[in-house]
Amino acid sequence: MLHNPGDSIKIRASIGTLARIGIASVKLEAYPRTAYLLLPGGCSGSCLFCPQWIKDSQVSRVSWPEVDLGYILRGQKLFERVCIQSVLRRMFWKDLVKISSLFEIPVSISTNPVGERELLELRRNSQMIGIGIDAASSSLFKAVRRPGSFESHLKFFEKSLRIYGKGNVYVHLIAGLGESLKEIVRVMSYIYDRGGAIALFAFTPVPGTPLQDRDPPPLAYYRFIQIVNYFLREGIPLERMRSLDPDDYKEAFLTSGCPGCNRPFYNERPRGKLYNFPSRELLELRWEEVREEVRAALDYLRFLP
Repeated sequence: MLHNPGDSIKIRASIGTLARIGIASVKLEAYPRTAYLLLPGGCSGSCLFCPQWIKDSQVSRVSWPEVDLGYILRGQKLFERVCIQSVLRRMFWKDLVKISSLFEIPVSISTNPVGERELLELRRNSQMIGIGIDAASSSLFKAVRRPGSFESHLKFFEKSLRIYGKGNVYVHLIAGLGESLKEIVRVMSYIYDRGGAIALFAFTPVPGTPLQDRDPPPLAYYRFIQIVNYFLREGIPLERMRSLDPDDYKEAFLTSGCPGCNRPFYNERPRGKLYNFPSRELLELRWEEVREEVRAALDYLRFLP
């Protein structure tokens, strides 16, 4: 086998990514269309919902074994995109720059705030950037112990828009952390109004974390947030929710994020209720069930101004 420059670099990859390239024996109902990678070494942050500072081989409910990057590089053409996720540690951005330079497929990076010089370096080898603001308000951001501040992350979002361009900056938001409906709709509107986009997640209680005993959000609540996300993205007035048939906005319930991002079963078990559908096929199989969930979700309209 020819030497690959990635053979000397260690990286963590989601178990679904490894299954897709054939080095993990896991049967999946939907395979990832994006290769999901994570910088190794653990995180110096202490977010209450995240296991990374406790156990660096896990994010949300997904395990991330450590492998040689060369395996991923050799199998990269099986994917539409690679997403390289950072952790908070010294000089992490240099690892992002080095690893992203080795890929031939489109690259997204998910990063903590960095300076403008570092951001320009990251832009050289990546086309899209994800920013984990996660919480929908400044007070909630502090309450879940996110490093930095809500305001500094919004400033970084604005800076990223200038460097990456509109439509290429995705803000990660977690629904169900304890936000009010008005708070999350307000920040979503802010992001779309400025030319950003949203990758939406459902809060997932992970064993071993301080929030392990908190319940995930009610499915009807999350369905409503998904519909709001879709309507804002497509420029549809929110008041049209009651007049449009759910068949007209099925896409709202697919995983949101960069092109090709489907994050299979990141927030849930495959046999349980799906918060985000990783494929149209799975959505069609459960569509009648989802239609009933949408009916319940529309009750949340009364909480909007």
